[in-house]
This record gives sequence, C-alpha cells and structure tokens, in this order.
Amino acid sequence: MRKLFAIAIALSMMSGLYALKLGLGVAYEDVLEDGRYFAIKADARVPVLPILDVRGELLNVALPDGGKAIKFGTFTGSDLLIKLPMPMAFQPYLAMGLWFGMGLEDAPLDYMKIDLKAALGGEMALGGVNAYLEFGLNPFNWTKDADPATSNRLYAQLGITVPVGL
Repeated sequence: MRKLFAIAIALSMMSGLYALKLGLGVAYEDVLEDGRYFAIKADARVPVLPILDVRGELLNVALPDGGKAIKFGTFTGSDLLIKLPMPMAFQPYLAMGLWFGMGLEDAPLDYMKIDLKAALGGEMALGGVNAYLEFGLNPFNWTKDADPATSNRLYAQLGITVPVGL
C-alpha cells in the first residue's frame, strides 16, 4: 500500500510539471517556391525533459491553389523541440523533425514521402496561453519510386499553445 501511495504522489507531482500543450497555428508554406500556400495546423506537445518537448501533428489543412489537402491523425509528423532557457519573456527553441505522408488512391495520389525538417522558433506567455512564432526548412525529402532530393521548402508559422493539466 505504501508503494502505491508513493507512486500516486510521484505521478501527481510529475503531472504538474509536465503538462500537455495543445497548439493551433497558421503556416505560410513553400515561401521561396512558386506554389506558396497557407495551412492551418493543430498539434500536441508533450514535455519529456525540462528542455525537451515532443510535438506531434494532429491536423493539417493545406490550402494550395486549385484544391486542399487534409491530414488528420496522431503524430503523423513529429518534432523534437529543444528549448533554450534564457532570462527573457521570449523563450527560443530549436525544432528537428521527421514527417511521413502517404496517399492511398490512384495516381497522382499514390505516393509515400518522408521529410526531414529543421526550424528555429520562440514562445511567449500571454496570460493563460503561449504565442509562438517559428521559421523552418524542409531540406531533404524522399519519395517512393524516386531518388532522394533536396529542396528549399521554407515555412513560417504563427500560433498559440494552451496548457492542459494531466
């Protein structure tokens, strides 16, 4: 019984320190390319260590010219956020990620794609929510039935995160 009580205390202490954050943002994708477009994104951030979060995509609604694409799921793309603790209101972070996409229809929606990503961002507390701004680059992608390629797919993203106590 004492062990169960000790575990319950430890879990309650950790849940106060390591709260889940839900994020909602707007991104401007492919900034340097001709196919620029907006995307609406929702994600979840789970703190692993005080300086390390794992962020996973929950929803991505891309709005390019001539159509839209919706990705809905749990952690189809994941990023590691390395927080850089600094004594200022704007807290910077580095993001490194691996993103996976797959189409299950006939051509042109028959694809499998893996992207590697790097980004620099920052977060600032505004009352009960945090606002963030992030700039990133998807420099390498691999597509099924094609050679690996490099690209200059830059993006800028602005949004908010809301902490959810566990």
